[in-house]
Amino acid sequence: MTPHSTVPRVTAMVSTYKAERFMQGCLQDLEAQTIARQVEILVVDSASPENERRIVEAFQRRHDNIVYVRTERRETLYAAWNRAILLARAPYLTNANADDRHAPDALEKLARALDQHPEAGVVYASVA
Repeated sequence: MTPHSTVPRVTAMVSTYKAERFMQGCLQDLEAQTIARQVEILVVDSASPENERRIVEAFQRRHDNIVYVRTERRETLYAAWNRAILLARAPYLTNANADDRHAPDALEKLARALDQHPEAGVVYASVA
């Protein structure tokens, strides 16, 4: 297991439905973040007919910062995010769509910006 902080700094919300082909890359990307030990990854599987669970479980065997939740029925992206928000332990939240990728220091930069500007409610990154 990779040691992670007790209280995460950032919760990355990953909603999945028919995204099996992206799941491994998504989790690799999040675990490669420079602050990965401070990141909680919440995967909400909205009753996907594919096998994202198998991929997530393989990552959970190596990383103790991943939480997997599967719903009985398909739900909207926003319902999945709201479910993740209720479970999140970190003060900062970000969505991490299964098919998105982040620069290795993306979450570190975003969290630092929020730390330095407590009056800000939202920060976002450049997109390529």
